[in-house]
Amino acid sequence: MSSQEPLLIQRSTYFMKSFSFISLPQRKVYHSEMVNNYLFGFGYQGSSSGYLILTGMNNSFILINPFTRKQMVINNSTFKVDFSCFSCQVLLAFSRGSEEFVLVVLCRISNNLHVYQSRNRDWVTYLTPQKVVDFVIFNNAIYIVTNKANIGILSLESANIKNLNLKSTPIVNSTSYSHVRLVSCDGHLLVLNVMSKEIFNVYKIDFSTMDYVKLKTLGDIALFYAPRKKYYGLSNPRMWGYENNSVYFIDLPSGKYRVYKGEDNKIPKIILQHQDPNTSLLLRQQYLDWCFTHLHYEVDYSLVN
Repeated sequence: MSSQEPLLIQRSTYFMKSFSFISLPQRKVYHSEMVNNYLFGFGYQGSSSGYLILTGMNNSFILINPFTRKQMVINNSTFKVDFSCFSCQVLLAFSRGSEEFVLVVLCRISNNLHVYQSRNRDWVTYLTPQKVVDFVIFNNAIYIVTNKANIGILSLESANIKNLNLKSTPIVNSTSYSHVRLVSCDGHLLVLNVMSKEIFNVYKIDFSTMDYVKLKTLGDIALFYAPRKKYYGLSNPRMWGYENNSVYFIDLPSGKYRVYKGEDNKIPKIILQHQDPNTSLLLRQQYLDWCFTHLHYEVDYSLVN
C-alpha cells in the first residue's frame, strides 16, 4: 500500500460503523477492521503521512496507520479540543532519519496554533498577530499562511514564525466563500486563493524573485479538495489514474464527489457550496477525506531551528 494511489476515505452511517478506503482508478474498496472495531466513534480530524488523526473524548489525539496498524496516542491538557469531526486542521511529519514526529494542530474554536514534538513530549502554542489558516511541509520545513496571504516558516526551537519577505501578496476578499490555502507539490509551494463561489486562483511562490506568480493552468498537477477547505496536490497524476489540471472535489453537503477538469490554458473552475450546520456526519454515508499513503512528510531540525 506504500505506493498506492490517493484513496477516498468513506464513512457510513453510525449504526453500520463502516470505515472504508476507495481506489477510484482501480474501483476497489478496502476496509479497516482496526478502525471499525476500536476507533469508529472517535472524532475524525484528517489524514497526514499515511495516518488517520482522530480525537477522543478525553481531549487526546489518536494517530493510527490503518495499513501498518501502528497506533500512537498523544495526551493533551494544554488546550480544549472539540470532539466533533473536523474541529481541527492537522499535519503529521516525522524527523528525518528517526521515529520522532511533529503534530501541528489548528483548533477552529480558538484559532490557536499548537505544535507537539515527540522529542520533548510537550505542546507549544504559537501566538500570531494574523490568523494562521493553513500549513504544509515544504523543503523539510513547516510553512504557514495567514488569512491575509502572508507566509512564514515555523520554528521548532521556539514559538516563533519567520515571515517571508515577499514583494507582493494577492488581494484577499472577506466573504463567506473566500479563503487562502497552501499546497506543497512537485517541488513548488502553491497558494490557493478562492475569491468567491466560482473564482479560484492559484499562485506559485518564486523564491528567486520572492514574489507570487499567478498560474494560468495547473499543468501536470491535480488538486484534491476535502471538507473544511483542505487541499492536497499530486504531481504526474496520470501515473496514478487521475487527470492533470483537475480538481477532485468532495462535496460534503451532498455526500458525493465531483471532478472539475480545466481547459488547456485555464485553471479548473470549482463551485463551492455552503455546508448545512444541521447536517450530521454520523447520520448517513459520507466521503470524509483523501488519504495519500505514499506521502511521508519529514522535517529537518537543522533547517528549521
